[in-house]
Amino acid sequence: MKKNKKILVVGRAGLDLYAHPINTPIENASQFTSQLGGSAANIAAGLAIQGNNVDLMSPISNDSIGDFVINSCKKIGINTLLLEKVSNLKNTLAIVDTMGDRTNAVLYREKPADLFIDETFLKKVNLDSYLMIIVTGTSLSRNPSRNNVLKLMELAIKRKIEIVLDIDYREGSWNDKKKAEKTLYSASLLSNIVVGNDLEFNIADNSIEGFQLAKSFINEKPSIIIYKMGEKGSTVITKEKEQNFGIFKVEAIKPTGAGDAFNGGFISSIIQGYSLEDSIKRGSANAAIVVTKVGCSSAMPNTDELENFINQQTMEI
Repeated sequence: MKKNKKILVVGRAGLDLYAHPINTPIENASQFTSQLGGSAANIAAGLAIQGNNVDLMSPISNDSIGDFVINSCKKIGINTLLLEKVSNLKNTLAIVDTMGDRTNAVLYREKPADLFIDETFLKKVNLDSYLMIIVTGTSLSRNPSRNNVLKLMELAIKRKIEIVLDIDYREGSWNDKKKAEKTLYSASLLSNIVVGNDLEFNIADNSIEGFQLAKSFINEKPSIIIYKMGEKGSTVITKEKEQNFGIFKVEAIKPTGAGDAFNGGFISSIIQGYSLEDSIKRGSANAAIVVTKVGCSSAMPNTDELENFINQQTMEI
């Protein structure tokens, strides 16, 4: 990484509660364990735990849950200068169990604080201090966040800052499906790296099948497209070629956090100078580790854990 340059992650941060013990449905749980949650916060955690200098931009509630987010970020090593408290809004609460492929997640997200990124946030951002900006698509789902995050991306382009978009489409976050299509399509063409699955690429332009749309993007702007296919692995598209990658098969206790962990491991590896192929492999290993543990942010492996896993496991095509 260039000296003193940081990574900025933009999007959702909140509180996750996990039913305890493992393999207990939410409705039968007598205890819950708490930790930092939210897609952007999880990605930031994955990056910070692997030694990267990371800022997280997210409005948070002006209450004890907001304090929990700040304290959790500090413990993990995520910079908190862009976590701004806002009044009369609440952080997202996710309640999750660990039932393997039957995992249930309940999300409480009424007027979420993280969708209130306004111009005051942009004024606090010193873009010259960043090597890369990672945008999660949920941050584009409503205003004022949508317009200000798009403006941030446009300002970053002028400074030749790398932009990564995790399409991260969640239907419940959008009021208007047509707006989602238009916005996510536009944001994809502002980005250097775009990550999504078939549904997410399809929502970016509902008139084109997801994989064909992903392929079409590469001719317009992004330099890397990562098309995720769950247990079938992923296809990575660059201007030069397409490559198929498998997964590391593990006994998963839940699917949550896999995408965030992949992003953290992949981006960390790219920044550290690994090849595209090795970075995909390390991102996939990161995801495999996280789905075997309770939680997301606290489940992110450090570099030694990641290396040990890769040395002991084989990626299956």
